[in-house]
Amino acid sequence: MANTNRAVAYIDLSILEENYKTIKSKVSPGTEVLCVVKADAYGHGAVEVCRRLESLGVFYLGVATIDEAVELRIHDISAPILVMSGIMPWDDVSVFLRYNVTPVVYELSGLMKLCSMATAFLTPLKIHLKFDTGMGRLGFMPDNASTIINLLAGVDNIQIEGLMSHFACSELRDEDGIRQIDSFKKVIEYFSNNGIRPKIIHMANSGAIISYPEANFNMVRTGICLYGSHASKELKDQLPTRQVMKFVSKIALIREFPAGYALSYGRTYITKRKTRAAYIPVGYADGYPRALSNKGSVLIHGKRCDIIGRVCMDWFLVDITDNDHMQVNDEAILLGESTGDCISADEIAEIAETIPYEILCKISRRVTRTYE
Repeated sequence: MANTNRAVAYIDLSILEENYKTIKSKVSPGTEVLCVVKADAYGHGAVEVCRRLESLGVFYLGVATIDEAVELRIHDISAPILVMSGIMPWDDVSVFLRYNVTPVVYELSGLMKLCSMATAFLTPLKIHLKFDTGMGRLGFMPDNASTIINLLAGVDNIQIEGLMSHFACSELRDEDGIRQIDSFKKVIEYFSNNGIRPKIIHMANSGAIISYPEANFNMVRTGICLYGSHASKELKDQLPTRQVMKFVSKIALIREFPAGYALSYGRTYITKRKTRAAYIPVGYADGYPRALSNKGSVLIHGKRCDIIGRVCMDWFLVDITDNDHMQVNDEAILLGESTGDCISADEIAEIAETIPYEILCKISRRVTRTYE
């Protein structure tokens, strides 16, 4: 059946499966993998992604919010779910219990509130305690450990299932990262010496799986690498996962312009010769970065065609002057492979001076997702 959509993101779940197995192969047999599926699985569609991961026996799923967790449960995803942003002040704790999802707890007032509510819980609430070992974001300070243990003493309806931390810079090994590991190990030891040995210990994200293997403990969290992008070029070489998403559109219109003609908003591009321009009906409303104006390119018939002029809300233009065979309805690959060449989220992020996470997460709902 012909593709009649203006813009489509093809999600290849067989590549997702391949990536998952590649990541599993990089950790020891006793180390489990939590797959991060927050932000709609980084724009890939969390429900479909989780269905495939469940078929592979995924150990744990990670989301940011309780709403994301509930959506998965409503769609019959039964794997354990960790809500990594924890319980917000406005959240109803009973929802975590009702849908059997596990919050991360990272500050004392929140823990105290949970302890005061615990006697009313009909079932125990599993939690993961997060420690700030140098990230400077969410987490108890390591010297809070004794206070936490005292708060939880005698509270039967709260179970510490996990201890966790997070690297500030995981892509390249350095002394700061090693200090973070040492700090976290002291927290683990303190809990152990006080008779508390949680089932799950985790610190490593995608980058740290390779950069800090000693921090893999008995679970790692993988997000960006699962979808085939990488936080650094070094990581790509050592954890060679493939891009899961292919973002395509079509040539909707072709026009010819004389030399010296200004194209698109701001007149930022002036034609240097008679120019044949292809109009691609995608713009920043679809999540295609405006920062690619006059910098990015697309693949048409396997050839790179440069963006000319500014990326608009719904359109951008590419130069096809030297490609007379290109016609209306020809496929334009904005993200993905074609005849040996590939435009990756990593490449787009570098041009746009951002990170591949942002590129993938911003591909909007206007773009149809199709699963293969």
